[in-house]
Amino acid sequence: MAVIHAPEILILDEPTSGVDPQARDDFWRLLLDLSRQDRVTIFISTHFMDEAMRCDRISLMHAGKVLVTDRPSDIMLARDAATLEEAFIAFISAEIPPEPASAAALVVASDNVGDTSSFSLRRLFAYTTREAMQVRRDPVRLAFAFLGSALLLLIMSFGISQEVRNIPFAALDQDRSPESRAYLSTFEDSIWFQTHAPILDPAAMEQRLTSGELSLALQIPPGFGADLRRGSKVEVAAMIDGADTSRAGTVESYVSGAHTTALGDAGAMLALDMLSPTTTPVQLTPRFRYNPTMASLPSTGPSIPPLLLLLFPAILMAVSVAREKEIGTITNFYVTPTGRTEFLIGKQLVYIGITLMNFAILTALVVLVLGVPLRGDPLVLLLASFVYAVAATGFGLLVSMMSATQVTAVFASTVLSVMPTLQFSGMMTPVSSLEGRHGYWAASGRQRYMAVSVGTYTKGLGLIDLSAALMRLAVFGPVFTGLAILTLRKQER
Repeated sequence: MAVIHAPEILILDEPTSGVDPQARDDFWRLLLDLSRQDRVTIFISTHFMDEAMRCDRISLMHAGKVLVTDRPSDIMLARDAATLEEAFIAFISAEIPPEPASAAALVVASDNVGDTSSFSLRRLFAYTTREAMQVRRDPVRLAFAFLGSALLLLIMSFGISQEVRNIPFAALDQDRSPESRAYLSTFEDSIWFQTHAPILDPAAMEQRLTSGELSLALQIPPGFGADLRRGSKVEVAAMIDGADTSRAGTVESYVSGAHTTALGDAGAMLALDMLSPTTTPVQLTPRFRYNPTMASLPSTGPSIPPLLLLLFPAILMAVSVAREKEIGTITNFYVTPTGRTEFLIGKQLVYIGITLMNFAILTALVVLVLGVPLRGDPLVLLLASFVYAVAATGFGLLVSMMSATQVTAVFASTVLSVMPTLQFSGMMTPVSSLEGRHGYWAASGRQRYMAVSVGTYTKGLGLIDLSAALMRLAVFGPVFTGLAILTLRKQER
C-alpha cells in the first residue's frame, strides 16, 4: 500500500529475508527504480552484504551502536578491506574486547553441564509452569475443567434414576370375592403401583396396554376364591408392557415382591404362585444390603465420578497437545533440546493436578449434595483417584498422538471414553454378564476404579479389600503415557 501511494520515505526491515535469489534481485531492481526515478528516500535494514553494496550510504551497527556511517567504498577503504564483509568484521573485532582464558574455560564447563542428551527436570517443570499459565489465562478451559464435571454430576445424578415408581396398573377381577380383593389390595397399598380404573373385559385390557395407559394388568379368573379355599391350584395372569425391557424386568420384580407379600398376608394363599407352577413350603425373604431402600442416588452417585474423571481430563489433555500442533507452537519442542518425555509429562502434571481438584469437588458434591455417605477410607479413594488421573491423562496423551486438530481430539476423547465406560464398566450392565470381547473391555481401568468408588462409598471397603483393583489400575497410566512418548515425533514429518 505504501508503494502504491508513492511515499516520500520508505522504511523496510529486512524485506528480502527468506526470499529466493531471483526474487531478491527483482525486488532490488524495483527499489533502485523508486530511488532513482521517483526520488523516494529508502531506509532498509539487511544482513546481506551484497545488498548493502547497492546502497548509497550505509551504517554498520553492533549491539545497538552505530560503528560507522559512510559510502560502502569508503568504509572498505578505511579498513583496507577487499570486501565489505571483511570491513564489517574488522570494525566488529575492534569493538569487542578479547575474552579472558577463564571465561573460555567457563564456557566449556557450562557446555558440558548443559548436555542436551540427558533428562532434565528443569525443562520438564518449565513446560509444567508454561502449561499452568496457559490454563490459568484461558477462562474457557478453566470453566470446562472445574464447572463442567460438577454440573454433569448433578444433572446425571438427578436426571438418571434407576427407580421405577408409580407403575400404572389396573385389574380385571372376574371373581370379585373377598380373596381376590385381598390379593389386589397388596398392589393397591404399595408405593410402587398407581391404581387406575378397573378393567371391564379382556378387550379393554388389551386396548389400555396398547395405548400405554397401563404398564401392568392383572387378570383374576372366575372361581379364584372358591378354588383357593379348596386348596386347588389357581393362576393369576400378570400382563406387563415389555416395550422397554429394562423397565419391564424391574416391574416383574415388583410384581413378584407384591405377590410374595400377598402370600405372607393370607395363609390360605400359600398354594398360589402366579410366576411359578411349582409350590414350595419355604418362603424366601430377600433383604437388600448397603442400599436397603433401593434409592437411586446412593447407586448413581458413586458411579458417575469415574466417568467424569476420565472424560474431562482426557479431553483437556488431548486438546492441549493437539492445540500445539494446530497453531504451530509445537515447533518450540522441535527446535529445542527438550526430550519427548519432558514435553509430555511436563504438560501431563498440570492435568493430573486438575483431575485431583475435580475429584475433591465431585466428592464434596456426592457427600454433601447427593447425601451419599463415604463409609470407606477416604485415603484409599484418594490414592485410587491419583492412579486413575495418571491413566486418564495418559489416555488423553495417546489420543492426542492420533489427532491433528482440537476438534478431532475432543471427538475422539469423548467417544473412546464415554461409550466403553457406559457399556463395559458395570455402570449400566453388570460386569459378570459380559462375555468374550466384552469381558475384555470390562477388564479395563474404568471398571477397576468403578469398583473402588462404589466399594468405598457403599460398602466401606478398605485398602486390603481393594488392593487387587488398585494394582491392576496402576498398570494403565504408565502404559498409556509410554505409548504416547514412543509415538511422538521429535521432528515434524
